Amino acid sequence: MTIQSVAMKQALEQLRQMRESVRPPSIEAGEIRGPASPLMPPSGEPKVNFTDTMKFALDRVNEQQRVSRELQTAYVRGDDVSLTDVAIAMQKSSVAFEATVQVRNKILESYKEIMSMSV
Repeated sequence: MTIQSVAMKQALEQLRQMRESVRPPSIEAGEIRGPASPLMPPSGEPKVNFTDTMKFALDRVNEQQRVSRELQTAYVRGDDVSLTDVAIAMQKSSVAFEATVQVRNKILESYKEIMSMSV
């Protein structure tokens, strides 16, 4: 196995973990809820809508940033916190925030494209 393939597998695993961390609690891992989207509930269950999914994801990003700040503060105070734990928490919150910004940008692009369509 080459170094690139190992790095690629690690990156894919991290993406899978990130996907699982933002999955709404009403959806189990691997559960398929409809032909078009894994977020479509079967009939009879309350619908999971875009707003709730985004709010849940933003809450998770906020939580990661809060944990990162707390670890940084604890490290500066001299508490028993590993520098690697602080660095990992900072990277996680940074990646989550950057992903959120990218999603926001895509949503805005889509909105602008839809608004510029002629009826």
